[in-house]
Parts: sequence; structure tokens; C-alpha cells
Amino acid sequence: MSMLDAGLPEPELQLGLRPGDPRSPSADLGFRQHRVALQYDGGHHLSEPQKRIDRRRDKAFERAGWAVIIVDKTDQDDGFAGALKRVRHALRNSATNPVTASGFANT
Repeated sequence: MSMLDAGLPEPELQLGLRPGDPRSPSADLGFRQHRVALQYDGGHHLSEPQKRIDRRRDKAFERAGWAVIIVDKTDQDDGFAGALKRVRHALRNSATNPVTASGFANT
């Protein structure tokens, strides 16, 4: 909701790296057109086994040319302002970069 309130486009939820492939890693949300994936890492992501799983997931996206943004509860401290800044930056710098034409690149 913070992204929409900030004028960013609506992200796709449960975004699979390879649509239709049930074994494909997925992001909590993201922007396929821009190759930007967002992961919200809650408390259960702090265990070492989960960290290894998460890192493999993130590396799969990165190898495919995606930017991966990790958000966690500390991002709530500033009302997600820092996370929103990272999302804007990633969208602006995406390979397709139609973001600047949509009018929110300077927000």
C-alpha cells in the first residue's frame, strides 16, 4: 500500500521468476517489466537454513538480470521511506526504464 500511496505503479504479487514453472523461485512482489523483485523478510528469515534458501532465491533473480530489494521490519521505522527510495531507484535504473515516461521518476 505504501508504494501506491507514494505514486508508484502497482506491483505484481507472488511474482515467479519463470511464470508457469512451479519450481521457479518467486518474489513476494515486484515489477516484471522492470525486472525488480521485492522480498519481505519477516522474523523466520533470520535462521541460517532460511538465509541460505533466501540467498539462492535472490541469486536466481540476480543472475536473470533482476534487481532484488529486501525489506524487513526495520523499514517500518521510517514509514518505508527508505524502501520506497530503493524501489524508485531500481525502477529508474531498470533496463526498460519506461518509469521516467510515466511521471513518477522525480518523486
